[in-house]
Amino acid sequence: MLELFVADANGRRVTAREVSHRNNIPGNVLARWLMNLTQIGFIIVDGDGNLDDQLTLSGKALDIIETVMAKAAALREAG
Repeated sequence: MLELFVADANGRRVTAREVSHRNNIPGNVLARWLMNLTQIGFIIVDGDGNLDDQLTLSGKALDIIETVMAKAAALREAG
């Protein structure tokens, strides 16, 4: 999800295959995670469910990650 967050911040889109290769995640494992993350509304998959589909974080996921990043920054500044 962080890779998708960074890609979004840079105006890029990535495919599941790119995520799989860059992070050394077997395709079948990533496919299971993507299915779960799609079902809970964190990731939007553009395509028919194969590894060449482009992935996008949902607004819900972006909000959660931004909240976590802000809290981490506040903790770093406090410490």
